[in-house]
Amino acid sequence: MASTKLAMQRALYVGNTISAVVYGGNLFLYAYSTYLLMTSIKQVQRRRFYIGFGGLLLLLLTIALASNNAICELMWIEQQNYPGGPSAYLAANLAAWYNVFGTAADCAANILTDGLMLYRCYIIWGSSVSIIVIPAIIYLGSTAMAVMMVVESAMPMSDIWQGLAARSGISWVALTVSFNIIVTALIISRLLFFHRRVQSVLTDQQRSTYTGTVAILVESALPFTVLGIAYLATYIQGVPSATAVGIVWGTFVGLTPQLIILRVASGVACFIVNGHVSYCTSDDEITSSH
Repeated sequence: MASTKLAMQRALYVGNTISAVVYGGNLFLYAYSTYLLMTSIKQVQRRRFYIGFGGLLLLLLTIALASNNAICELMWIEQQNYPGGPSAYLAANLAAWYNVFGTAADCAANILTDGLMLYRCYIIWGSSVSIIVIPAIIYLGSTAMAVMMVVESAMPMSDIWQGLAARSGISWVALTVSFNIIVTALIISRLLFFHRRVQSVLTDQQRSTYTGTVAILVESALPFTVLGIAYLATYIQGVPSATAVGIVWGTFVGLTPQLIILRVASGVACFIVNGHVSYCTSDDEITSSH
């Protein structure tokens, strides 16, 4: 029992440390993307949306990170002599307002990120509504379960690792991971299909920029999806490492859309328009290759 409590605290420490590094990456990407959007010599359509969306995600991640650091500071420093030790303090304060606030912020960031991925899938598939019907249904389900988990975690003496809050949490993670698996597969398959079609049209540099490995990884959010699968597996098993994986996964929620926004700001985001491969330039003009 003591070793489990120690493992949980160690996972919390490791998760917070890694998430702080990822948060720094988020901060840099947002600042750089905003710089590119604001300093463009040409009119950039939807510039305010990209800046506002990225800023809102960064704000939500800041709240989540501050919440995690607050609970750690309290249980390891301010309340280190709490009866039963840090683990007892953590268990008794999981429903504290600042902890619930952080969880809600992370869930909100995830909902926004999944919404952007759904929109990207819709655009890359040539604005095909039929393609996104199933992902959209799963998206609505995951949103509902996220709200339920936040509500349940706010109940006195609740625990997101046990009881109804845990069941809601597992359902939410399972749905959002399923959503990301489907959307990632759809985006990758579409990009690979058009990669074969444009090999004779684009130069080697253009192929690398628009349909290369990095482009596919960013556009499809593959790293975020893989990390989500790892989090779901550890969450279901209830192992202490789930805490670390969950914290890092929660920070990656903001990294994926920031990378996509950076590609848009840099003029290398991919679109599919009327069956043609198209690329969004920094001034939102579309150039197509048949």
